Amino acid sequence: MSVRAGGGGGLVIALAVWSLLPGGGAGPVAAQGVPVGTAQNAVGTLVVVRTDGIEHRLRGRGSLPLFEGDVLRTEAASQALIQLRPGIPVALNERTTLKILSRWDKAGGTTRILRVSRGGVWAKAGDGARQLEVESPAAVAAARDAEIDLKVAEDGQSSLTVVQGTAELGTPFGVCSVRGGTASVGVRGAACTAPQPVNAAAAVSWKQAVTQ
Repeated sequence: MSVRAGGGGGLVIALAVWSLLPGGGAGPVAAQGVPVGTAQNAVGTLVVVRTDGIEHRLRGRGSLPLFEGDVLRTEAASQALIQLRPGIPVALNERTTLKILSRWDKAGGTTRILRVSRGGVWAKAGDGARQLEVESPAAVAAARDAEIDLKVAEDGQSSLTVVQGTAELGTPFGVCSVRGGTASVGVRGAACTAPQPVNAAAAVSWKQAVTQ
């Protein structure tokens, strides 16, 4: 497929949206045993399921290593804060399930990927190796030098709110450039909606308890 967006992020989001198509997807690039991040805090309980099925739980503050392929889960009334290498803070809202992946390419190096099947995540991506993609069943959000919030409904509908900077939300039908203070929605079988002004601070207020 050919999906392009304005600026230098077009190829990145095009590759990411490819993962939504049959047979697409990101392959692991980190060797097992090499941490790709750390779980640092949990309000309630964070459940981490390793690729071998072993479960670990974090309650309160701690330092639980995270690896490629780990599945993270929060239930009702639980939130969590993790730090992905090389310095990407990510908060998980309650009732969130995601998988940690990575992709490497010669031009951009390693990109951390969060494959979210449900729930909500907040993240603050940086430049270079601190770029981040968040995949859902309906869309892919790509962030570089941006603070974002992505909410994924049970039916896959994905709402991207950008607090600061600019991010991209892509579906197999097109890509939207979403600036700070606006939001766009992606659903299965359709293009993302035109970004609309929102109260971005209110959209991310849920993370205050776990990020303090």
